[in-house]
Amino acid sequence: MNLLATDLPATDYRNNMATAPLTTPEVRVLSLTQADLDGLELLFDEQCEDWLEVLGWDYSGPSRLIRDVVRDRDLSGFVAVSGNTTIGFAFYVIESNRCSIGDIYVSKNWRGIGADKLLAEALLAKIDSIPRLKRVENQSVSIGTYEAYANFEAYGFKRFDRNYLMICASDWQNETSCVQTNPSTSIALRRWDDEDFSQAVKVIHSSYVGKLDSLINSQYCTEEGCADLLGILTEHIWCGNFLPHVSRLAVEEKTGRIVGVLIASRISPGVGHISQISVKPSHQGQGIGRQMIHSSLDDFFALDFKKVSLAVTHANSNALHLYQSCGFRTVHSFPVFHLEK
Repeated sequence: MNLLATDLPATDYRNNMATAPLTTPEVRVLSLTQADLDGLELLFDEQCEDWLEVLGWDYSGPSRLIRDVVRDRDLSGFVAVSGNTTIGFAFYVIESNRCSIGDIYVSKNWRGIGADKLLAEALLAKIDSIPRLKRVENQSVSIGTYEAYANFEAYGFKRFDRNYLMICASDWQNETSCVQTNPSTSIALRRWDDEDFSQAVKVIHSSYVGKLDSLINSQYCTEEGCADLLGILTEHIWCGNFLPHVSRLAVEEKTGRIVGVLIASRISPGVGHISQISVKPSHQGQGIGRQMIHSSLDDFFALDFKKVSLAVTHANSNALHLYQSCGFRTVHSFPVFHLEK
């Protein structure tokens, strides 16, 4: 297999990245189809430990799904190997003309020697060879893959930093004494019902039209894409176990129309996550988002959750300020990337 690498100037990246063997004195990069499955299992276990330690997230469920596809030799990507030791992996998924980079992960003991850089180069070389692709996204929560970031930027990807924030039950008790909501008298909050799905999709889509996050994640650009995302949040384990009784809908009392959506899940024992907050543009600035957050947090902590997390694009200053004013604090930061080819 011919593998590509890169100690190349940024200006020559696309034209020359397919000429040199992808290797360092310590590291080789191979196709995932050539991976040692036992070595990969150890890496997947370590990644789950990282997610739990850094994010408070039990990633074992999604990890099992990925492992199943890897064992079937049906996942596209690469592994980094030193000697007989598997030290890193990266994979991607293609849907129509869109490519999603699922992850780049390197073992703690092997970080800082350029393994993530080599994995990124292999991914980019492969992606560049697929002519039908129009868009490439890397939305994954990365931990420790700092050397890979420069490759994406040199290749022409646009970078946006995201904050992973968390609030503890004890902090919430303190915050409620000094941060009050300003509830709208025309809006009522209630819990999620499956019949709300279609209306919720429309609210989510409308809240992202022309906004930064629709540039980062193209699924926000269409109602169909938003429906796919909401389906993942409410029907699958990728963002934890959906909690309909902790999720919130903001509803106009006179019309019954949904104007705000908050989706909540459990990501590990005692740790909750708010995976989606959207308010219709016509109702933004009225304190509805804060109402939903406060109401949901009240339920989380009444149910004896110890922590609740969420993620936000750093450049979305209004949302970041809202979450910080509710008591959330940043515990991890990571970049996401996208490229229009």
